[in-house]
Amino acid sequence: MTTGWKVGIGTVVVVVTMTVAMWFTIAYISADAILNPSPPRELPFLAEQMFQAQAVEFPARDGVRIGALWVPTVAPAGSELAQTKRPTVILLHGYGQTRDVLLPQAELIVNAGFNALIIDFRGHGTSAGEVAALGTLDAHDVLGAMDYLNTRPDVDTSRIGLQGISMGAAAGVIAAAQDLRVRGVIAEEPVSSLHDAVWTAYRDRLSLPAFLFRDVTLWLVERRLGQPLSEVSPTEAAARLTPRPLLVIDHADEAPVEPGGAERLLNAAGDPKELWVSPVYKNEGQGSPVSPAYATRVLGFWRATFGLQP
Repeated sequence: MTTGWKVGIGTVVVVVTMTVAMWFTIAYISADAILNPSPPRELPFLAEQMFQAQAVEFPARDGVRIGALWVPTVAPAGSELAQTKRPTVILLHGYGQTRDVLLPQAELIVNAGFNALIIDFRGHGTSAGEVAALGTLDAHDVLGAMDYLNTRPDVDTSRIGLQGISMGAAAGVIAAAQDLRVRGVIAEEPVSSLHDAVWTAYRDRLSLPAFLFRDVTLWLVERRLGQPLSEVSPTEAAARLTPRPLLVIDHADEAPVEPGGAERLLNAAGDPKELWVSPVYKNEGQGSPVSPAYATRVLGFWRATFGLQP
């Protein structure tokens, strides 16, 4: 073999090696970005809240420290609460968010006579955890919240509900399937497949071509988590909720993390179940930050689920 051929082959080997190394490095950095979404902190509405909130901590079912906000119900002006133990709704944020984003829902719930507990999932906000679990382990956080509520004297432990957004909705459905203490679930813009939802969220954040980076990036994510995303199924969990009610909310004015996820989750669930497409979620006027239609539907669901008068 001539010297020229040797140089040519050597050059090709170096170029291929560098290309593969760069491809793998980009995939590794991408996987790290998925696992560390850098969620926002201290949203403006937090400073404007008109209710009391107490920071609390408790262990997830697998021992990870979870930070949360305890928001007790608010008595109507000029009156006192007739009962010390009140129904309680656990609020669950989505991927790359924190508990702060659910303060509008908390305001709605506590003003209607319920308590609210807003948790930070592991790897988000005030909670421990090196990385975001992407729905694989988050049900442990929800189950830990259920255990915590059972220690509080101001909670009616026979009337606890879960309300989550996106991956928080998926975690809520999975946790409810494992814990019969949950009376009902509201799933807003839920994901039905963690594998597809993680890729969609990643693709939208980083704008990288799927055919080049999808498989290796998700493989690296699963190695870091220690569990394949496909082994955790919100749809299989939804089928085990019956006879507890499920309300799936799809926001018409927002792009879902997983297109069609709401319909797939609903189809997997047994009765009673309902899909409501919210035309407008946010209220642009004065007063509550959620729309009147949203407030009516959500509070109607919880009153019916908890056996309360409309």
